[in-house]
Amino acid sequence: MQMRPIVYLVVLGTSWGLYFSMLKIAVLSGISYTGILTLTTVGVGIGMTLIALLRRRAPAFSVRHNLFYIVCAATGYLIPMIIELWVIEHMAAGVLTLIVSMAPLATLIIAWLVKTDRVNPARVAGVVLGAGAIFAILMPDVHQHAAVAWRWLLLATLVPLSYAIHHNFTSRFWPAGSDSYQIACGESIFASLMLIAFALFNWQAQDVQSWNQGHAAILFMALISLIDIWLYFELIRLKGPIFTSHANYFMVVSGIVWGMIIFGERHSPLTWLALLMLIVSLYLIGDRRRKARTASA
Repeated sequence: MQMRPIVYLVVLGTSWGLYFSMLKIAVLSGISYTGILTLTTVGVGIGMTLIALLRRRAPAFSVRHNLFYIVCAATGYLIPMIIELWVIEHMAAGVLTLIVSMAPLATLIIAWLVKTDRVNPARVAGVVLGAGAIFAILMPDVHQHAAVAWRWLLLATLVPLSYAIHHNFTSRFWPAGSDSYQIACGESIFASLMLIAFALFNWQAQDVQSWNQGHAAILFMALISLIDIWLYFELIRLKGPIFTSHANYFMVVSGIVWGMIIFGERHSPLTWLALLMLIVSLYLIGDRRRKARTASA
């Protein structure tokens, strides 16, 4: 087996997990939520626009495409990031990683509800295990080293729900003739424009007056986001979507490990049990029997 896809997979999952610690650094640095949102998203938007120019395949901007980008920008960028900014001060970065990692589980449940995917015993078992992981994370013993109010934990669960809505929406309403890079570029541009319009009325001068570690974290988040986008699509090209989805396993582990390294976070045995249950859940809900059909799509 070639080593390059495996290296790409580990780097991608590790990078996804690092995002939550970088976000916490930015929040704790004193930069406003508006500043973090705008600087990060605009950075990604500029990078994606440059990629589109280099590829000579700009996104389409018809009315239908624009409406699609707006919904994608809201559910894939703005809503998740706003909630993450609110809750990251009140819980460990590792715990937030666990909660956000439940997006594939939420995606599958919504697909079942709207009848765009099928039920099978393995996936039912995965959903049950995922529900058990959620219950374990919400237990007070998980947060014995730093008490976390229920409202922050419950609010954080809206992040994977928003991503799940995003995934199901894009799957059902994907504009014909657009490739993944074009869609990623279009939604990042619209997210940037929406935040710039909002920031014009809510910008705080101190957000850009002096450089601190929060600005470094924001710049790093924007850069690794662009690298992640390339790695994601390159992995799909090399090995297909089923193989690429395994980056989620590395994300849940790396998110906890990065929090321990950067913030000295320590977790209870129940947290590690939730991690194990979540990894098994992610494995079970991956429908490997549809590999050929999914890869061709």
